[in-house]
Amino acid sequence: MQAGQLNEKIQIYDLVKVKDDFGRISENRVLSYDTRAKVGHISGSRTVINSEIQTPYVKNFVIRIYVPVNDTSWIKYNDKFYRVTSIDKNTYMQQQVITAEEVNE
Repeated sequence: MQAGQLNEKIQIYDLVKVKDDFGRISENRVLSYDTRAKVGHISGSRTVINSEIQTPYVKNFVIRIYVPVNDTSWIKYNDKFYRVTSIDKNTYMQQQVITAEEVNE
């Protein structure tokens, strides 16, 4: 892998379940790792979900293989959150290719 291709900063967040004093369980995003990635655009379209026009974008993130990421992780890139949908590890190239879709909150 050529290190010069990893030119975008991303942050990886993990979901942590927290139980409060009343017994309610809530999920919080906790920053897990800061790293650099090669970012590529896969698709984007306009759809209507619950009578609201949305444009879900899907991106590819190529990162080093040692970066801890799993199927429940979220990626923050350009002040937007992306939900990890698939992880493809390539040990020969020492990289992970992560496919993620934008989360509308």
